[in-house]
Amino acid sequence: MDDLKKAELQAMQEFLREFPFLVELGHFHFIGLYKRIYKLDMRFPRFPSAEQHYLAIHRGHIRVPVTVERLSFNDAKSFVKSILEALNGQTKDDGTTACLLQGTRDLTAIAFELLSIQQQYRCDVAFNPDITHIEITALRQGKQHMLVLNRTSGQQFKITRHTLPEPAVTESFQRQTTLERHWQIFCDTLDQLEEFYGNLSTIDELCYVVHPTHIDTKTSWRVFKYDRKVFLKVALHPLQPTAVDISFIGPTRMVSGLREQYSEKQDEWDTECNVYTNLLRIFDKMSFPMRPIDPAEAGAEGEDDCGICMGYRDTDNRIPIVSCDNEKCSLIFHVFCLKEWFATQRESKKFFTISIGNCPYCKHKISSSFDDLIAL
Repeated sequence: MDDLKKAELQAMQEFLREFPFLVELGHFHFIGLYKRIYKLDMRFPRFPSAEQHYLAIHRGHIRVPVTVERLSFNDAKSFVKSILEALNGQTKDDGTTACLLQGTRDLTAIAFELLSIQQQYRCDVAFNPDITHIEITALRQGKQHMLVLNRTSGQQFKITRHTLPEPAVTESFQRQTTLERHWQIFCDTLDQLEEFYGNLSTIDELCYVVHPTHIDTKTSWRVFKYDRKVFLKVALHPLQPTAVDISFIGPTRMVSGLREQYSEKQDEWDTECNVYTNLLRIFDKMSFPMRPIDPAEAGAEGEDDCGICMGYRDTDNRIPIVSCDNEKCSLIFHVFCLKEWFATQRESKKFFTISIGNCPYCKHKISSSFDDLIAL
């Protein structure tokens, strides 16, 4: 009995030396990955004999048929050799083995890289089974940033969607091909945008922003209240923090005075301070109007209600911002309400071609500084 066990053990050791890609999962139960392509699952209940064997071979998720007549049943070693010869015969002529092997290596490398990104940046990573579509989400700037890539071949990728402002998308960002380079430049760009997003966040927090109504990571401008009838539009260049474009929206005489004041004090702009602080200094203000904590309080007294619909917020949650040049006229209107009003007038075409119209009540001209907002 002992001699039989020793012979069995010796046969097992020789078998595993002969096929080093196999491991014994259980008693005479072997599994292995041949050429990193074929997954073999074999059982030999009468080892080292091949009698009453079990065999399953898969390539990926697809089961590979192997003709039984081609296999030798003398012993387990001969049986496995016959299997490998059969598998080699399936792949040696069409040259797919090297291609499949490289494809496996590519997917493995990409998967490890995505895992590293997820762990290092604590973001969400999702991809389909063949890793042809990758979504990296919930990172930076309040977890709003994302990067979406499609795999073109091997380890080559192209960006299909991102959350960066368009002026920040450089040629270098677009022409990269590997996941590593795309991700590195994306992160480097986010680092460069830290001051840009900081300026916009301060404005969003401390000012009454009226446009855009939906703020996202791509938008590089804000329109906010200066006073009841005047608004400032601040446009920032994402990669050039000192490049700030200021425009004024409101009745002609009022915005002309503000333009002149801004022009005279531009030399006072301090690059060490944020945009919000510089604007306060230039216009000698302690603060700009802030958004009401309780939206129900806004326009509660009716002074800011639209002169056409008589409401403060329209169906898109926008407030009245358009007024005329008559300083004695207290009315102010929603952009959409004003568009509808002029659409019913005979001169509606004239209004939309040269952006000049008259107040529905006092008939004074509406300032052309509202052109951009009317076009939104």
